[in-house]
Amino acid sequence: MSGPAILDKLPGGRRRLICSLALSGLALLASWMGYRYGGYYVEGWAPAALVVAALLLALAATGTLGRMRSAWSAAAAALFTGYAAWTFLSLLWSRDLGEAWQGAGLTLLYLLTFWASLSLVANGASRRWVLAALVLGPAVVAALTLSRLAPQAEELFVNGRLLGAAGYFNAEAALLLLPFWAGIYLAGSRRVHPPLRAASLAAAALCSQLAVLTQSRGAMLALAASLPVFFLLSGQRLRGAMALLPVAAALAATFPGLNGVYLAGEGTALEEALRRTGPHVWLAVLAVGACGLGWALLDARWRPSPGATRAAGAAALAAGLLLASAGGAAFYAREGNPVRWGQEKLEAFQSDDASGQERSRYLSASGSGRITMWQVAWEDFTRHPVLGVGTHNYEATYYRLREERAGYVRQPHSLPLEVLAERGAVGGALFFGFLAVCAAAGLRRLAGLNAEGRAQLAAAAAGATYWLVHSGLEWFWQFPAITVPAMIYLSLLVAPWSRREEENARRPELSLRAAGAGLAALMAATALPLYVADSYARQSTAADNPWVALQKLETARRFNPVSSELPLREAALLERVGDWPEATAAYAAAIRRSPEHYAPYAALAGFYERHGDAANALKLYRRALELNPLEPDLRGKVRQLEEASPSSPARG
Repeated sequence: MSGPAILDKLPGGRRRLICSLALSGLALLASWMGYRYGGYYVEGWAPAALVVAALLLALAATGTLGRMRSAWSAAAAALFTGYAAWTFLSLLWSRDLGEAWQGAGLTLLYLLTFWASLSLVANGASRRWVLAALVLGPAVVAALTLSRLAPQAEELFVNGRLLGAAGYFNAEAALLLLPFWAGIYLAGSRRVHPPLRAASLAAAALCSQLAVLTQSRGAMLALAASLPVFFLLSGQRLRGAMALLPVAAALAATFPGLNGVYLAGEGTALEEALRRTGPHVWLAVLAVGACGLGWALLDARWRPSPGATRAAGAAALAAGLLLASAGGAAFYAREGNPVRWGQEKLEAFQSDDASGQERSRYLSASGSGRITMWQVAWEDFTRHPVLGVGTHNYEATYYRLREERAGYVRQPHSLPLEVLAERGAVGGALFFGFLAVCAAAGLRRLAGLNAEGRAQLAAAAAGATYWLVHSGLEWFWQFPAITVPAMIYLSLLVAPWSRREEENARRPELSLRAAGAGLAALMAATALPLYVADSYARQSTAADNPWVALQKLETARRFNPVSSELPLREAALLERVGDWPEATAAYAAAIRRSPEHYAPYAALAGFYERHGDAANALKLYRRALELNPLEPDLRGKVRQLEEASPSSPARG
């Protein structure tokens, strides 16, 4: 029997249950990656990519992809598929193929996530279930993180800021706050079981308080930007406000202690601050959860009259206006003219002025070098407007083109600029067109939904808004634990809400099934060699015997022959065992794999310098300096070798 016949033969309730479980599992997979450095490393995202590939293959085999019949869904899927195809095509002009391969693999993972989510929702998967999974998964990660803060403070904190399970301050904040509005929706919905409502409210409280420890200003800005989206679109504004109130109250109560952790800095003072603050956070979360449970139980037994509901809504609006007015007055009394204040903060961002962070990092407006990063990305785009510089190939151009030093940088710290710089105008048109279709589909359907449906759509739209705003200031495309949930949110916006909408836009089933199977196969062919190579490279690092380590690295290079990192590691081992000719060849291979990056030239120059070949060392240091002209260490090396060799022409 064919796949579609098997699918259609299942009772509707069973089909919806299977699809809901599959989509919830996909959401929880993102949380699993969240606990593994956000899925940033190959060992974190490649296994998840293989799981998603298997899911898409199963959907194709059972005919589930053939039921994705909405015209909006088809347009969004086509644009995103085109973007992924263009990303793979960029391997043809990427100078560092190893980085481009990994970037293409991540993009394909997000495409498969979107396709699978779209298909499962179109086949009846519960939006409520997947929103609950998106909330509870990060809450478990947050609870596990909170339990180990004081014992593992040195591992989890840097300069008083929480790195967390994601290993990066801003990624940890995004992981925790991305499901915030989904939690608020679930806590306020009458159609959600009371224990789940209480758990969702407690999760929102826990994640928001833990996010304060990251001191992420981008997270604060993104949450503020997503708030009006949630309340403007939601069909349950009063319930959303009532759910938000205890979470905000708990955050206000614990904020001084949480901010005190940042002020404590490092060492024993940090550990002591965490020991004091941790119990307060747990108590606040339990109090919010109890509040949510009491509200849910009351909701199940008492339904207020329309007049009482209107009165409560008016009171909530008045209270909101009063609080906003009081807050505005307090701000004016403290900071003065808001326009002048905004100009000062903009100047501080541009000049990386960090003043104010002695009281809280939230009071500082330093851009941490982002202006320079963005300028380089824009220059990449203007120099290569159609094609871009190639997927994940920004890093080398940053060191060559930057006008100010801003530390170690691999990404532009802005998703829109990353897309334009690395994929050009063609990639930009496909990607931003995909986002526009998802947003338009959600807005178009808003008027035809009931209050519950509008609340679900608002939660998805607010989650997607948070991701897009925070990604505009960060490099979250490299964190699947953050971008996979964003793809699910986008699929919830564009997926059909009614059977009539599906039937109006039928698509050829066989072509979709073939495309799904092909994408799953491509994902396996992309991720599996990377994962195997990474596994052997990690075994090499763990090996005590250098010859065993070399053998593991040689195997890793066979599975990933375009990596520029593996030859560098092999060269260091070969130098260690005394095989200098092979070490030289390995360093040269690293240069061939990444000819525009200064690092392999500097590494080979260091090798020659250590072994007495000053002429070749100077030549390579000069080349490295050309590719990274603001690096003082390289300039010092060139000057030192030139002074030691009077016959060499002096170069500044």
